[in-house]
Amino acid sequence: MKNKLVFAGVVLVLFMMGAAAGSVVYYALFLASWLNRTVIYEWMPSLLLLILIVLAGVTGYFTWRFIRQCRYQEMPEIQSDQILPLTIIVPALNEARDIEQCVESLMAAEYPTEKLEVIIAHEVPPKCTDTTPEIAKKLAERYRNVKAVPNRDGHRGSKAGAINNCLSQAKGEIIGIYDADHIVAKDALLRASAQFATSPGLACLGGKVIVRNVNYNWFTALVGNESAVINNFSRYVSQLFTGQHMVYGSNLFIRKDVLEKIGGFDESSLTEDCDLGMKLMQSNYGMSMDYSIKSYEQPAITFMDWWNQRVRWTWGGISVLKKYAKGGSSWSKVRTFLMYSLGTTGILFSIVLLGFVAFMLFMGVLTPVILLIIVVPLSVLFAAESIVDFCEGHGSVIDMVISIFIRPFIIYVYSLVGVYALVMDALSRERVWYTSQRI
Repeated sequence: MKNKLVFAGVVLVLFMMGAAAGSVVYYALFLASWLNRTVIYEWMPSLLLLILIVLAGVTGYFTWRFIRQCRYQEMPEIQSDQILPLTIIVPALNEARDIEQCVESLMAAEYPTEKLEVIIAHEVPPKCTDTTPEIAKKLAERYRNVKAVPNRDGHRGSKAGAINNCLSQAKGEIIGIYDADHIVAKDALLRASAQFATSPGLACLGGKVIVRNVNYNWFTALVGNESAVINNFSRYVSQLFTGQHMVYGSNLFIRKDVLEKIGGFDESSLTEDCDLGMKLMQSNYGMSMDYSIKSYEQPAITFMDWWNQRVRWTWGGISVLKKYAKGGSSWSKVRTFLMYSLGTTGILFSIVLLGFVAFMLFMGVLTPVILLIIVVPLSVLFAAESIVDFCEGHGSVIDMVISIFIRPFIIYVYSLVGVYALVMDALSRERVWYTSQRI
């Protein structure tokens, strides 16, 4: 109850801060000269319209560039003897519904069997409460290049621990990570290997995540590609402006020797992928994105699954921001802030902004065009992702309509997620990793 009360209080305070800022601006303008009042009533509508056009244009330009990179990125040409030994690690906790489908997609990939190894890093009872260990064992018996490795001893209980537990057994030069709910595109592994083979300085490579089963129920249809847009476009923007990107923990590839040098994954982190990304950045390892490397993941299928997952993401991002913003060079601190502040200070500011806009609308200073300014950039992003999905055969017209008119507002619900995560961190609450339901 205390968590909820503090959470509600913080949201109310932030909203009122925005309203208070709006009142200060409002009275400053109307106590000023006749010229300022003329600016408000005669010029403000045109100014807001101009801002809307510029925002839509800028967002549209970067979205167009992103789509082109997703659709037209060519795979580097390599000979068969250049294909690198690859180990795919699939961490699995209570994944009886999905693990077989994931492994089957890896076995069907266009990759030489003798150079591909798949390790199912599964938890054991009492942490695991379903038949995942038995299914993993059967898959290992079915395929000679599949291993089932139980996560015991000091590593057990986390995805990071499951991966670290397997590193000493991995034979590949490149380590790939896939969550058990993913279905991998047939050419994904070969594309990843080609990038490493032709780029000796490349240490870490991320691929594109696409949401599948969006029509499973009303909630999945509503949120749809929300997580894909956040993950893919945010990584694209960070790579574009900083030369490095936030690491997403699935459809991820990294050189084994690099992963060992930086000490593997941090098993104490809520978001071990974010932490890995910061280790790589601070050590100046080469990172890149290839959006033609595609993998299809399941969405959160209930509101509470969605909420808990995003609280963990945001809470983990806060921890990473606190951990890595302390040391390093000035540029390193700037990069850390740019990478992870959107999930913390940016979220707080969005609620303050909503309070400011609400007050100014109520007082008649701003016109309803301001609402379009708030949502149009997001509408462009969501619509673009839906159009790409539709062109690739797994989208729909209804999905595009929802992307334009509904999903942009989900980002503002994300603001509440961020505030809740900040409250939990400030109150030093126990970090709980909730298992999401699977389809």
